[in-house]
Amino acid sequence: MSDASSTGAGIPPIGSITILRIVCLILALAALLAAFGPPRRIAQGFRWRLARGAPVLFHRLLCAGLGVRVRRYGALSGAPIQLIVANHISWLDIPVLGSLGAMSFLAKKEIGDHLVARELAALQGIVYVDRGRRLRLPSVNDAMAKTMREGTPVVLFAEATTGDGNRLMRFRSSHFEAVLEAARGPQPNEAIVQPIYLDYSRFAGLPLERCDRPRVAWYGDTSFLPHFLVFARGGGVICDVYCGAPILVWPGLDRKTAARQTEAAVRELAAMARASPPIFLEREKS
Repeated sequence: MSDASSTGAGIPPIGSITILRIVCLILALAALLAAFGPPRRIAQGFRWRLARGAPVLFHRLLCAGLGVRVRRYGALSGAPIQLIVANHISWLDIPVLGSLGAMSFLAKKEIGDHLVARELAALQGIVYVDRGRRLRLPSVNDAMAKTMREGTPVVLFAEATTGDGNRLMRFRSSHFEAVLEAARGPQPNEAIVQPIYLDYSRFAGLPLERCDRPRVAWYGDTSFLPHFLVFARGGGVICDVYCGAPILVWPGLDRKTAARQTEAAVRELAAMARASPPIFLEREKS
């Protein structure tokens, strides 16, 4: 019986080795925040290069501490304005993507209500959205567009929630308006949408089967701590990141068309990833 079935009922029993590993992770996280937080804030104020590089290093160290190995297939676009759109499976998605390059994330407002999450958000760079107040969507899109115009890609999980990793949900179009707005800015520049498919392919050295996906996927009513403990018990995980061809933002493109094109591109990446053997570009080192 899969340990993942216990995630909805409470915290599963854990051994002393797992407890030691979790304590070490917490201490390492605190040390990383203390080491990277203040320099990052200073660098942001002076617009130093460190402001972009520190979060990437932080996420790479965090992935190493969590036992997450990231394998990238294909290349990320170097376009000056870009919206990165990916499927959403787990809380692990943020350190996985953040380890690949400088980027900001669109996140629920509730994340900022927790001290540790707020500090992590300040380190990484977050645009908050209150999904209960649709009238504020234009201001959120404005903030996203401003971030992209300043040269930092913004990550959008267009499903608007996490899933089990077995299927893609319909992409919502609301925040695709942000990249269209960025492209229409006072200094128009090349803008693209970068489709990405995340595939957690192996867990504890074994292929991640459909029935075992809840060990990694965090969705539904599962609380974070029980899910984290289940993940910590199981050992390392491999996440394959598939980068598709950039979708150019052209004059006249509307947000719904952009969302449909991006969803189709991510579904194509998913099909390639699930082929046996995988049909894709040569893997690039991450």
